[in-house]
Amino acid sequence: MEPADLTAVEQLHLLGNRSLSSRELLDACRKRAEATEPVVNALIDADWDRAGLLAGQLDSDPGLSADAPLRGLVIAHKNLLDTAGIRTTYGSPAFADHIPRQNHPLVDLMAAAGTVFVGKTNTPEFGAGSHTFNPVHGLTRNPWDPSRSAGGSSGGAAAALACGSLSLADGSDLGGSLRNPASFCGIVGFRPSAGTIPGFPPLDDRLRMPIEGPMARTVGDLDLLYGVMLGLPTSIEARPPARLLVSHDHGDLPVDAAVRRVVAEAATALEQAGWIVEESDPPVRGVDACFEVLRTLGYAVRSAGLMDNENVKATIRQEIREGLSLTEETVARAVAEENRLRAAWDRFLGPDDILLTPTSQVPPFPVGDEWVREVEGRSLDRYTDWMRSCSRLTVFAGPSISIPAGWSDDGRVPIGIQLSGARNRDRRLLDVAASAEEVFAAGRRPPIDELSATDPTTLPPGPLGPTGR
Repeated sequence: MEPADLTAVEQLHLLGNRSLSSRELLDACRKRAEATEPVVNALIDADWDRAGLLAGQLDSDPGLSADAPLRGLVIAHKNLLDTAGIRTTYGSPAFADHIPRQNHPLVDLMAAAGTVFVGKTNTPEFGAGSHTFNPVHGLTRNPWDPSRSAGGSSGGAAAALACGSLSLADGSDLGGSLRNPASFCGIVGFRPSAGTIPGFPPLDDRLRMPIEGPMARTVGDLDLLYGVMLGLPTSIEARPPARLLVSHDHGDLPVDAAVRRVVAEAATALEQAGWIVEESDPPVRGVDACFEVLRTLGYAVRSAGLMDNENVKATIRQEIREGLSLTEETVARAVAEENRLRAAWDRFLGPDDILLTPTSQVPPFPVGDEWVREVEGRSLDRYTDWMRSCSRLTVFAGPSISIPAGWSDDGRVPIGIQLSGARNRDRRLLDVAASAEEVFAAGRRPPIDELSATDPTTLPPGPLGPTGR
């Protein structure tokens, strides 16, 4: 098996006993990227030669970062995460030449952990929307079927991981940006409990929902990076929960038939494996309005000066406009509602209970669609409406993880399921996810040879047309 196809845990083991050098792993990842990137377009501003210098130093000096927990693993940072001295565009023409002066705290943590940094991963403009395209870097395609979306906003990270171009990757999540692309690309994406991951202080203390988190190909791999983000050792122990509560649609969401099938099959497989399974819907009254108010507040706080910038996409300018029109009373009500919903979640889910839901309400959709406008015959009015299976869980502030569980009706693209746990019981959720992963045993990889033989000009264009601009 090629080093790029090994799990990060396996790569780390071989690096540790010197059966694999850092340079050999990097070269394998580079070879995989060179085979797939012309089609997938997941990595931005990659500098493999610079990465090779660090990999070579790790190989020639065993004492360099000797105790670093991720020594030699290959990583890239989401193009929303500031990297000092390296272009970080946020996918926007307004920041096409932006070079930050300061690293995001996670960048420093991952560097100290011994990772070999190769570049940035693609994202929608300012991370808005769960379909990765922007006018600066173009469209990221799904490695399983390049006519389909890779999801977003951490779509570049998910696609690069699925291809084997990276060992691990970071992402970020407001309404599902770690979880949705994980589902679409057949990898694992974890949104930790709110407020648990280091980052820059929020510009407004009322903005508690955005968070960074780890992405990987397996739960064990993901736990490696999660431990570094927390500064704690890894300790996965695969075991089921006390109860698995199953909600096929949160009680009222439209969900594609293929996704419903995968959720039902996953619940049945877990029950047959001995899990205690019950059906129960989470307490969602008022959750969508709360999320919408606090989301638009965030855009207004962070990006007010871009409201009239015609180079910024229309959905973002609309978010900013709506955020600036909020009254203090409306925002205060939303914050109070967020607190109420967190308390309701605490009552709904016991400390050792887990909720199973769809990750995304749809399978990966055609790349030419900017967003999903209809599910189960129900028209959707806003670009975020089809993401509520993730955004509702965001408001509750507990941990959620997407893991691969099944396939579309034609068997070409993966469909993930979402597991969610009690607030600040993140480690317990990862134990459960590892146990579920053993039951599902997904184990496939994208058709790399088919991808490398594909002429990108023969593929359907994204929402911005054939040039991606």
